[in-house]
Amino acid sequence: MYEKSVADVKFINGEYTAAAEMYLEGAREGDAVASFNYGYCLWQGLGIPRNPTEAKSFFAYARDLEGGEAAYNLAMLYLHGDGVTRDYKKALEYMKISAEQGAVEAQLYLGMAYTSGCMFEPDVIGISLIPYHTPIYRDRYMLLEGECEFSEEDEALRYEAVKQDARLAFEWFREASRHDSTYVEELVAKGKYLYARCYVDGLGTDFDRDKSVRLMLAAGRFGSPEALAYIAENGITENMLEGRQERTLKGR
Repeated sequence: MYEKSVADVKFINGEYTAAAEMYLEGAREGDAVASFNYGYCLWQGLGIPRNPTEAKSFFAYARDLEGGEAAYNLAMLYLHGDGVTRDYKKALEYMKISAEQGAVEAQLYLGMAYTSGCMFEPDVIGISLIPYHTPIYRDRYMLLEGECEFSEEDEALRYEAVKQDARLAFEWFREASRHDSTYVEELVAKGKYLYARCYVDGLGTDFDRDKSVRLMLAAGRFGSPEALAYIAENGITENMLEGRQERTLKGR
């Protein structure tokens, strides 16, 4: 019988082949998380030969997992043509599913994609669930097959797949900002900063100086380096916010 905790310990200890075998056993028993983890081993070639095409099937079985990890990885496969035919529209569809299921990585991606009108290359190129939700960053792991190979024609397809929509960008940045510190803190901090920037720049919403100050301070408290830099450059302080609140109350 499959035991997730035992399989995870083996994986963490570098016993990838044994872990992969256990995840496959769990997948055969109908365990969606085990299916996801076996798909991840296939995708990354951990303990078994790398096979992104087969990984797709295991991620697809787990696509309804709460958290959006499987849908995000499916989006990455289609974004890069890794084991599947590259398809930016399908990548966008899976990214939406992932974002709706709550993955902050997907919410940030959609916010930026709708801002730029382009299916761009993300910093987070995948998500692991061993032993818990962990983003896989581009600079820490191998590049995926075909990730950096695209032509002018391909670039045009990236822009055709998604249309600029400031309001949708605003809504996804807002969703990304709502996660708490128990989640991926540096990405939530980024979400809080980008949500604050919407009020600074009037992106998808009205320009609002007071709200931007409040949100930027919140992003700074969360550790966003961009927010901290903005706060320092603009001389923003907590006292400034308190002063604004006092003036508002006196004016009522």
